[in-house]
Amino acid sequence: MNFLNIAKKDIKLMLKDPGALVVLFLLPMMLITIMSFALKPVYGDQSDAVKILVADMDKSEDSKRYIEGIDEVEGMDVDELEKESEIEKSVQDGENPMGIIIPKGFQDSLEKGEKIDVKVISDMAQLETVSVLQKAIEGVAQSLSVNYEISSMVDEQVASINQTMETQVNDITKAYEERIASLTAQLPQGAGQPANQEAVPANGDAVNTDELKSSLTSQAQSSMKEPMIGFVTASTKGEKEPPTPDAFQQNVPGFTVMYAFFIVMYAGRSFLNEKSSGTFTRILNAPVNRWTLFFGKMLPNFIVGIAQVAVLFAFGYFVFDMSLGTSPFGLAAISIALVWASSCLGMLIAALFKTEAQVNGWSVLIVLTLAALGGTMVPLFIMPDFMKQLALITPHAWALNGFQDILVRGGGLEDVVSNIGVLFAFGLAFLLVSVWKLKFD
Repeated sequence: MNFLNIAKKDIKLMLKDPGALVVLFLLPMMLITIMSFALKPVYGDQSDAVKILVADMDKSEDSKRYIEGIDEVEGMDVDELEKESEIEKSVQDGENPMGIIIPKGFQDSLEKGEKIDVKVISDMAQLETVSVLQKAIEGVAQSLSVNYEISSMVDEQVASINQTMETQVNDITKAYEERIASLTAQLPQGAGQPANQEAVPANGDAVNTDELKSSLTSQAQSSMKEPMIGFVTASTKGEKEPPTPDAFQQNVPGFTVMYAFFIVMYAGRSFLNEKSSGTFTRILNAPVNRWTLFFGKMLPNFIVGIAQVAVLFAFGYFVFDMSLGTSPFGLAAISIALVWASSCLGMLIAALFKTEAQVNGWSVLIVLTLAALGGTMVPLFIMPDFMKQLALITPHAWALNGFQDILVRGGGLEDVVSNIGVLFAFGLAFLLVSVWKLKFD
């Protein structure tokens, strides 16, 4: 037997191993597809512009000019709403990163040269996007206010120049009239005008162009530093100056959600090991039903999953001083729902696949694909809109949004009830299918 025969034999064995084929071919193709679509905006594809919500309470020409200026910024798309409450709800639900409310009296304040504050509502769980949008709306506001102030300054200077010129002309006219009257009174009756007249000096100061340019420059620089349009930032909870999330509040929940689902691999192996050792048959001979067997097998995975989540969050808290939010009950509830969903998915893996190679290969494919799609590898706010919607078919996205509601947005238990419900629904669906598909023999 030469080396070609040995190689042929090993190739045949590999082709008979579906787990290896999944990991070598299907998994990278799935990740390439998902990550490429997810990161399109990062690499300059602006086909999906970032949407910014605007409520115009002033309905004036200047407020419309400001909104048009924002809409003209590359990569930004303005969506006008009628009510502030609509913006708050959309931002709180994570559908949009930012909304602005233009107050009534916007144009009147600009015309009077008074400072006016625009309210900004931000989702600080999308900090990177919020920071970019904030700079953009500030730039447009600065341009508008500077144009207003320069126009006002020019009008003032023109009026000042006109007043100066009018005063000087009046002074010169008056001086000449007085001089002529004085000379005429000194002449004999019938004499003509004097041969020589002294020039009458002009009263008043000439227009100083250097001083005028210096004044305009100084006022323009001042308006750039302190524009008339200011901003008052608020979180979705209505708090001014919302807390800024740190890198750990973004990454600890993301990787916790991702690795919580790796328990599915061990759940599948557990069933296979018991079947191969004969333990599964002995358990079936005992007076237990399917549900008892299932919950007995699932409970260890659930306990390990809870411990895993607790350890990872404790690691972030004690090592990196990561804030855990203000609702321990909300954090505990979303953690339990996450582990329930991952444990039930593990039972589904055990029911569907019959060999260790299948369990290993398909477990890695399912876990990593759902993780990439659900926003644990790439933040959801970076993804295009269609991928944000697609992410909602994964338990990962619901768990991650729930954690960010608690840790970053300052939410409580009542704010993650829907996330908890969806995660339990995912788990129940996995569990029902696994009970139906598992071969009890």
